[in-house]
Amino acid sequence: MEIRISNLEKTYPGGFKALNNINLTIGNGMFGLLGPNGAGKSTLMRILVTLMQHTSGEVTIDGMDINTHRREVRRMVGYLPQDFRFFTRLRSWEFLDYTARLGGMNNKKERHARIDEMLTSVGLYEFRNRMANKLSGGMKRRLGIAQALIASPRIIIVDEPTTGLDPEERIRFRNLLSDLGRSDTIIILSTHIVGDISSTCNQMALLNEGELVYRGTPDELVERTRGCVWSAEVTQEQYDQLKDVYPVISTIPSGAGWEIQFVGEKPAHIDAREVPPNLEHAYVHYMENNFKHWDL
Repeated sequence: MEIRISNLEKTYPGGFKALNNINLTIGNGMFGLLGPNGAGKSTLMRILVTLMQHTSGEVTIDGMDINTHRREVRRMVGYLPQDFRFFTRLRSWEFLDYTARLGGMNNKKERHARIDEMLTSVGLYEFRNRMANKLSGGMKRRLGIAQALIASPRIIIVDEPTTGLDPEERIRFRNLLSDLGRSDTIIILSTHIVGDISSTCNQMALLNEGELVYRGTPDELVERTRGCVWSAEVTQEQYDQLKDVYPVISTIPSGAGWEIQFVGEKPAHIDAREVPPNLEHAYVHYMENNFKHWDL
C-alpha cells in the first residue's frame, strides 16, 4: 500500500494558495503530518479522502488516481475530520452501525460484534445507548475515532484526533493507532500537537504555509536541534530580556527567579547548560528560524 503525491497544489477562489508543489510518498505504518494551524494540513487530508478537488498535480493510491477511482478510494479510507459531525437522532451504537454499513459491512452479526469491539476500544461501551448528541465533548471525539476505524480500512486518516481528549484518553488513542500501525495499513496522523507525533510515528512531514519543509524521521529532525536547547536559572530581569530574543519552551519558578528552557544560540551573558533536544524543541526551533526545506 502506497500513497504517492506529485506536484500537488490547491488554490482557493480569490487566489489563496493552500498547498504549493507538495511531493510526498507515504507507505504502511504511522505517518505524522505536523504543522501550525493554517499550514494546509486539513486541505491535504480532505484531498486525500476525495472530499476536495486539487487544483493541479496528482495523487495515487496503489497506482489508482483518486479523481478517476473515487469510489474505490473511499471504500479503502477511514476518516476522522477535525470538525466531526454525526446524526443527532442516533444512539452511539446506531451511528456506528450506519457507518459500518456505508463501509460495506453487510453481515449483521459480524457488524454488531465489530460495533461492540470498537465501543469497548474507545471506552464508550457503557454509553452505547446514549444519544450521540448527549455525549460529552471528549466522548464525541472518541465516537469519531470509532467510526473512522469501524470498517477496518486500509488507510486511516485522522485530523487533529486528540483535540478535546484528556491525557488518559489521548494515551489510549495513541496506543490504539500504534497497534493498527503494525498491520498492512497506512495511518496518517495530522496534528499541531507535537506529542502525538513523537509518541507514535516513525516517519513524518512538516508543513508550513502550504509548503512541505521537512520529511523524514522525528529523530532526524530532533538531531538538527542538538546544541540549540538550553536551560538556565535566571532572575526576573534576565527572563524579561531573554523572552524578547529567544523562544522560551518552559518556565518553572525557582527561588527568586525562574528555571527556564529556551531554543537558539547560547547567550554570552547567562550561565546556560545544554539540554538534549526533543521533537517539541525541534519544532519550535524550525518555526522560530523559518528554515526552508530541510533536506527534502
